[in-house]
Amino acid sequence: MTSTPDSATAKKALGIARDTALTLAKGPAATGFVVTRKGVSVLRSRRAQQRAARPAPVRTAAPVRRGRFVPGRRAGVIGLLVLLGAGAVAFSRSRRTELPPPAAEPPSLGTPRTNGHQAP
Repeated sequence: MTSTPDSATAKKALGIARDTALTLAKGPAATGFVVTRKGVSVLRSRRAQQRAARPAPVRTAAPVRRGRFVPGRRAGVIGLLVLLGAGAVAFSRSRRTELPPPAAEPPSLGTPRTNGHQAP
């Protein structure tokens, strides 16, 4: 037994096919933009459905923190400071302007006869 699609579903499918053909005709940049926009709208609608299906959270008293930083945050701050220090060292080394010491004698290519080698 085959079922015939209702007109609303058929119109929706034809509309999607038309939009897809028009987007592909505009080029790859437009296609990427449209696909991204559609994906974001689908994600937002699913997120809204999940929030609606979820019961409201019960608020409890916040736990008392003793220190200024949570352990995970402390590790993140320390890692950030280490990266900042390494970046500063790399930047300072790339900006050094030291010149090599002068040579004991000027460079010599030799004469055309000897071509830089001693004649026997």
